[in-house]
Amino acid sequence: NVRRTESGGAISKLMINDVPGLVTAWWDEELQALRIKWFTEYAEGSAVADAVEFAMTYVNENGVKNWLCDLSESQEALKAEDQEWVQTEFKRLIAESSLEKVVLIPPLPETGQDTEWLKDWEANTKRDYGGQIDARLLSEEGEIQRFFEKG
Repeated sequence: NVRRTESGGAISKLMINDVPGLVTAWWDEELQALRIKWFTEYAEGSAVADAVEFAMTYVNENGVKNWLCDLSESQEALKAEDQEWVQTEFKRLIAESSLEKVVLIPPLPETGQDTEWLKDWEANTKRDYGGQIDARLLSEEGEIQRFFEKG
């Protein structure tokens, strides 16, 4: 599923995974980050976990330090089984990974998603990983780039 897209002879982005209607993940050269954009977080079976595990394999094989998770257009939240997976397996995958910084772009108001859980997300993420991961809720590209670039 990894493929390069070219623009004028230069690689504009490295596609990591694309599951139409669910998620697209790619290497963002400008941000030096794995960028994962969710169109919905709700999927039958193990599609969510499969997509994240595929992206985490890329992270670890390439020593990726920055993860950008974009929920801005996500229309539906995780189903209960995927929430449980995130709380256990995904946390383990992150703790064992090369990641140092995580940015979450929250769902936009027009998605209708409940965003109450975001209230303490930064503090909870930092606590959960014992300071290994620096986490921010950001929406603006310039802010995201500055966060990833700072030492």
